[in-house]
Amino acid sequence: MLNYKPLTHVRKETIYQSFLDAFSDYQVRLDLSFSKFEKMLKRRGFDPNVSVGAFEDDSLVGFILNGCRKWDGKATAYDVGTGVIPQFRKRGITNHMLQAAKQNFGESGVEQYILEVLTANTAAANIYTKNGFTVEREFLCCQMDREKNGTDSLHQAEHVIDPDWELFSTFWDYQPSWQNSIQSVEAVRESFVISAVRKNNCIVGYGVIDKTNGEIPQIAVDKTWRNKGIGSSILADLMNQTSSDQIKILNIDTRSEAMLQFISAVGFHNTVNQYEMKLELQKII
Repeated sequence: MLNYKPLTHVRKETIYQSFLDAFSDYQVRLDLSFSKFEKMLKRRGFDPNVSVGAFEDDSLVGFILNGCRKWDGKATAYDVGTGVIPQFRKRGITNHMLQAAKQNFGESGVEQYILEVLTANTAAANIYTKNGFTVEREFLCCQMDREKNGTDSLHQAEHVIDPDWELFSTFWDYQPSWQNSIQSVEAVRESFVISAVRKNNCIVGYGVIDKTNGEIPQIAVDKTWRNKGIGSSILADLMNQTSSDQIKILNIDTRSEAMLQFISAVGFHNTVNQYEMKLELQKII
């Protein structure tokens, strides 16, 4: 008999093992140690009180790991990860967990729920659509071998210790996704290096990279300073700050022509695409 309850008192080690089992056959290979898993949860604002587990006796066989923050001025939950271990699939467990999560949100005052799902994962996307989610944006996920990059350092980059996020956000063509947001970067700030280029004593472009896995959550240049090699110079410096041989930029908004042109020019290739989906909870509670 399956039962559904919050993950409030469940050890992270237990959640981690269930996570590995559930994603053992995932389309994107996961190389996730326990320390990396903890870092992922912290970065994305994991809150066990609004997360849901599916249990058979004492065994965690499915989960929805959720984070909570303000997003666009609303109390928002974010699906950090949803999974069911293979032998328990096709029993409607994900649907039951979503219903339990929405009940928890109603009691917690959460106003909206957002998640990302691979565009190729039509089964999951259909479940979310049937539960009232709508597609907000489509994202590209891209990767590049560090040794094969085509970047040039035309401008000297500096490292930023105390970022001016208000300034940096004026460079954006689109709002970063949840996992790439300012709050997510600041949640594990020690993991990142921020590089910037300064002109006329003002920063005109910046980028952020994870020192260990080579992921770039943000990179942007002031619109008046584009097409002058600043983005490439920042990228070249960022690549020198990570130990990873693979450089990744996840969740690029497909509507940003400037960003798409930039990643193509410097040598990134598209790996997978994702939908960002949203559910307005006040419409159903």
